[in-house]
Amino acid sequence: MDTGPNTMEERSIRIELAGRAYPLTIHVEEEENIRTAAQEINESITRLKASYPLTDKQDLLVMAALEVTTRALNMAQPQSNSIDKALQEELDGLLKDLAG
Repeated sequence: MDTGPNTMEERSIRIELAGRAYPLTIHVEEEENIRTAAQEINESITRLKASYPLTDKQDLLVMAALEVTTRALNMAQPQSNSIDKALQEELDGLLKDLAG
């Protein structure tokens, strides 16, 4: 077995989404994130079923995917905004220094 730097160990797992099993072959280091993602999607589906009159599994999956993806993007957004703000403040300070 090649254990060079470009070789990643793979594993076969089974996850369940919306009551349906999906076999996957993944890189070992991805397993935790994949299982967490599946859990979040299933939790989102459960919330949506309780709150809205959606009965079609495809509708539930689409809305759950939208909810989970939006949450992930919202979590990533503040970090980039704070970096942008810090850079802007630094640039403003440099411009003030140049202006005298």
